[in-house]
Amino acid sequence: MENNNPEELMQEKYLPFTKEIFLKHFAQVKDDKGCNSGEKHLKYYNTSIKEYKKYLENISSYKEKDLKKIRSLRQIEKDERFWIASSMMTLFYNTNRIQEFTNLFTKAYGDKPPVENINSWEDCFSSSKPNENLHLFFEANLPSPSSYKEWLKKHIKERHFIPYILDCAENKKNGKGRDIWEGPTNVDAILINSENGFSIIIEAKVLSDISIDVTYDSMRNQLARNIDVMLESNGNLCYPLNKRDPLKTLFLLITPKIFKDNPTSRLYGYKFNEYKSNPTALQNDISNRSKKEDEWKQIR
Repeated sequence: MENNNPEELMQEKYLPFTKEIFLKHFAQVKDDKGCNSGEKHLKYYNTSIKEYKKYLENISSYKEKDLKKIRSLRQIEKDERFWIASSMMTLFYNTNRIQEFTNLFTKAYGDKPPVENINSWEDCFSSSKPNENLHLFFEANLPSPSSYKEWLKKHIKERHFIPYILDCAENKKNGKGRDIWEGPTNVDAILINSENGFSIIIEAKVLSDISIDVTYDSMRNQLARNIDVMLESNGNLCYPLNKRDPLKTLFLLITPKIFKDNPTSRLYGYKFNEYKSNPTALQNDISNRSKKEDEWKQIR
């Protein structure tokens, strides 16, 4: 495992890792020139860190009651990107990380992984080259399923009712616009074993709720979208995202305990519990997959 120099940490409390180590956790992105670094993601984190540093250096000049002024400066304190990165990397770089991951996911799913042909959590994370085949990425882009985009083309008037949205959609169907019915889903974190294809997609929330629509679908909620994307193979993506096996992929929602104990305070509390207790509800929210029974095994 790698060690951090305390003098070079990106942020001592909220992101206690060096830039060099953090950069390893952004998946390569494919463009016309091939697979390239995801370094562009650093801009967001650096900006937030600089704002927080500005606050700390001038803390006496800010009145805590002036919420508007300090909200942006202290955004890092409630930022789910920092929370999930710091917590998952702490586990990933633990000298006993397989056991740490086993403990975490046992609490979430039970003693045995709900995946066919995998008998233990240790099997999920173990490989012949553990320092090379287990990967952790943040903000990875997973393409929208082609089946969903084709389905939406045919059902757009059932999913939206605003005239200018429908006009734009009609232009797209007639070839007068870019054929992008839904862009890639930016997953908060993804853990992949590139040797056996096992993966966990993580959606993290701090204070925010799930989004409730996309541009051309007023009923496409964020949980259903993540799961729909999860069930799609990504063979055209850069390594190791292209090694993820949809039938060996799980979805995990991580929230503060206050919202887990009070699930109805958030929309995701209602939807998450509904999906777990009634798979038909999830099928209804992912209509493009409703007849593909083999894809629902790990969700049930």
